[in-house]
Amino acid sequence: MTSTDQPGAPSEDELRAYVDQLRRAEPAEIVLQAFTMLGTGAEAKLGRPDARVLIDALIGMVQAVGDRLGPQLTAGMRNGLQQLQMLQVEAERQAAAPPAGDAPAAPPPQPPPAQPGPGSAPRPAAAPPAAAPRGGPARGGQGEPMTDRLWIPGRGPRTSR
Repeated sequence: MTSTDQPGAPSEDELRAYVDQLRRAEPAEIVLQAFTMLGTGAEAKLGRPDARVLIDALIGMVQAVGDRLGPQLTAGMRNGLQQLQMLQVEAERQAAAPPAGDAPAAPPPQPPPAQPGPGSAPRPAAAPPAAAPRGGPARGGQGEPMTDRLWIPGRGPRTSR
């Protein structure tokens, strides 16, 4: 029994017509359909690790075809890819954030500094926090270094901070 003899399977004529249609199709059309399918899957999985697998596959597609599909189509694919990457990072950050009602507790209040007694040296005032040096690591939201939010193909989000 061949695969075309199964109920619901396409006939040999239908398969030939489909292959013929693929042969006539422009490569850009086929790549765009594959890109759209992977992008839709990634969008449906935003915030989950398996979305990164699909987004990494999209990165590979864009890198592999370069500008051979035309600058307009390639630019559109790159823009869509960048949007997916940003949405994924944002969804991961939201998934890692504690719910609004579970905000971390404020640090316990510090007792007032002891007053110096007669004959003792006065305590120096607490130094203000040092400002970050110019050119130092840029900070994103929540105090994490911007490099923790970079998309690195093949690598999941950083979880240790």
